[in-house]
Amino acid sequence: MTAYTISNAGLALIQDAEGFRAEAGQLPNGAWVIGYGHVRVGAGEPVNQSEAANLLVADLAPFESLVNEKIAQPLTQSQFDALVSFAFSIGADAFEQSQVLRRVNAGEFIAAACAMDAWRKSDVSGDLEIVDALVRRRSTEKALFLKDVAHEPAPSAFLRAKVDHAAAILGAPIRYAQSPAIGSIAAARPKAEAAVQIAHVLKSEPATEVLLLTQVVSSDFSGDEITTAHAKPVSRKVDAAEKLPIDRRIRSKKYQPEHRRPFDLSIGEWLSQRSFGAAALVTLMVFGLALVSIGVSMLLKGNADGASLLGASAFSALGIAAVLLATWGLLRTPRAKVRAD
Repeated sequence: MTAYTISNAGLALIQDAEGFRAEAGQLPNGAWVIGYGHVRVGAGEPVNQSEAANLLVADLAPFESLVNEKIAQPLTQSQFDALVSFAFSIGADAFEQSQVLRRVNAGEFIAAACAMDAWRKSDVSGDLEIVDALVRRRSTEKALFLKDVAHEPAPSAFLRAKVDHAAAILGAPIRYAQSPAIGSIAAARPKAEAAVQIAHVLKSEPATEVLLLTQVVSSDFSGDEITTAHAKPVSRKVDAAEKLPIDRRIRSKKYQPEHRRPFDLSIGEWLSQRSFGAAALVTLMVFGLALVSIGVSMLLKGNADGASLLGASAFSALGIAAVLLATWGLLRTPRAKVRAD
């Protein structure tokens, strides 16, 4: 198979998508980026556009080899350029595992172009969010990939477009984030070990450190109990329930949550007595109800043909299964344990 190289048009597309930086900006992992997305260890000296272009050509060489090696179908120059830009954006490992690569090798070029849209999220201050710059870059790569693919006309009067409910649910972003400026996110600092953090807290309060290291309370202690909480020690009375062994304390009525029937509790109170997984089960139930409503709407608004009935049945069946699974899980979710101290 012919070995391709990036064209000037493809290089220009990547330069526009990466953006030019004359001076290095620091990444959250401590590395530095300069020019057209070139990463290096230190900040170093500034570069001009010509130097940055040469660095980009060198950076793209491994991705040109990757696309040539992994693609098993003949490509046009535009398709090769788009795939190199896409691989450079998401990384070599992600490209090898992507549906884009699988679809291309299966000869399904339209499906491969659509699969590019899935790669539009990035880590923004610790959260995965849809980023506007990635949406635009995927759109540009997708258009370039389909540029030379044979296509048929789609007259509006004949092929009136209808809503794709699956794409409307899974594809439409609820919100998106603007691309953060390079250097605006501070480099991550290594976290100290738990023992070091505890030692630091103790040393900042010498009186508490002395009490924790020297205070010994006998098992039959029946007077006041001295407690510390990184503050001035205070005393409080120890009642009879707190003198019980821990296992008996847990069974003691004082430490048990109020016993009420489920229908006597508000939703917030009921969830608070369950584990954190209850929230996920409630979300699953809402999602299932949404699928059922979509299936019903497809039956009411569709053309009642075989495809519509099959799609509506599939959505409704998945929705009902999700609701039943969530209900079963909520009924079996144990109450959150109440701490005995």
